[in-house]
Amino acid sequence: MEVIEILTGGTEVIGRISAEWTLLSNEGASSTPFFRPEWFTTFVRNFEKKVDIVTVRLDGKLSAVLPLSKKRGTLHGIPVRKLQSVFNLNTQRFDLIHGSETTNRREIVQAIWKTIRETPGWDVLEFRLVKRDSWLGDVLELAEKENYLTGVWQMDSAPFITLPRSDDKQQAIADFFKGSRKHLRQELDRRLRRLKELGSVEFVVSTEATPEIMQTYFDLESKGWKGRGGTAVTDDSLVAQMHREFASEVADRRSLFIYQLKLDGRTIAMSLNIRYGDETIHWKTSYDEEFSRYSPGNLLFRELVSDCIRDGSTEIDFLSPSTPNKRFWATGEREHAAFYVFRRGIIGTLIWAWKFKLISRLRKLRSDNTGVLVPAHAEK
Repeated sequence: MEVIEILTGGTEVIGRISAEWTLLSNEGASSTPFFRPEWFTTFVRNFEKKVDIVTVRLDGKLSAVLPLSKKRGTLHGIPVRKLQSVFNLNTQRFDLIHGSETTNRREIVQAIWKTIRETPGWDVLEFRLVKRDSWLGDVLELAEKENYLTGVWQMDSAPFITLPRSDDKQQAIADFFKGSRKHLRQELDRRLRRLKELGSVEFVVSTEATPEIMQTYFDLESKGWKGRGGTAVTDDSLVAQMHREFASEVADRRSLFIYQLKLDGRTIAMSLNIRYGDETIHWKTSYDEEFSRYSPGNLLFRELVSDCIRDGSTEIDFLSPSTPNKRFWATGEREHAAFYVFRRGIIGTLIWAWKFKLISRLRKLRSDNTGVLVPAHAEK
């Protein structure tokens, strides 16, 4: 028996199903930290007053969760009413949260689409930073069959490293830094020796998000290019608070690993990493640009790679955006897209034409002229 319910409110509605949601995530298909209730709890507490949590139960068991919000916003400058994923520029990835069972996929997706279709007051349905193979792609297919205009918009990809697995961990580490990475290993060895000429060098790993440790990271980030560009976490108090709260939640699950590279006790590079299952997310990283000639960020990341291999991680996910340094280390990239459905009628048709005819052509022209795809993660 299928039961669909929309829970509307703030963090309290997430709390009502948090235990069941956690069990659903633990099944594996939606175990990514950014799909779990603690992420949405901290996000909603800091950025949203009210959200709609669409739930699907099959035979009494929570089988799918889709967090949505209603917004009056713009789409490339055009005012629209959006029904969208619970999302902002701090969101790392979004998806329909579901279990590992795939035989119920069609039933779940049909229930989700029926709920969305019958929800009043939206011109555009928008899901951003979704993996290409998401079940949400099925929502678009159902919408198309009912003559809704839809679109898929390419967004920034997420580089990742597939790590070697072996009973001989040291050999696996050595093998990882052979071949095309041999020069990298030699160069990092050289830079580490030069750094040690300045003083005592220490790699430190912490598993608690203490206020002091988090402030150390915020200070380091604010002094660098993010601070100069106005994108450092501390440039927005709500963003900083969300990071503190989420890091604390992850630490409580014993999944947070904070790496620091210290020179004479002073932190010159730092990264926040999340391990779940046999995968690791390289969530946040920064370094002191005063020491950039020694590649402190890469020295610290090499330490993380080695530890991940020792601990049995099979992948390090860099998340988006895709940057040259991430691609330098990566063995592959995971594609992301934004999925759109437009309300039937003249308004939906005009908005669809604006984005997927005019804006799409302009974006392609800019890409052709520069050779670089416009970074869609920053587009409105």
